[in-house]
Amino acid sequence: MQSKSERSRIMPRRELLVIDRFEEDMAVIEYGRHTFTLPRSLLPRAAKEGDVIKLAVVLDPEATARRKKEVRSLADDVFEG
Repeated sequence: MQSKSERSRIMPRRELLVIDRFEEDMAVIEYGRHTFTLPRSLLPRAAKEGDVIKLAVVLDPEATARRKKEVRSLADDVFEG
């Protein structure tokens, strides 16, 4: 079970994320007065319109470092080769 500080770090706002509808492979999510889309494949198979979902976005420093290294290597190949 997550502590209160962990929950607030993951979901600092109180607005609910509600699946408004599905449009082909995308889910339209209501978030307060805004809407945005997510690939349906990111949602649980059982998700349906009207369901409330939780969303956690976490930084991945290791993947960021690998990506930067790959981009730097490609740039070196292009500009030095």
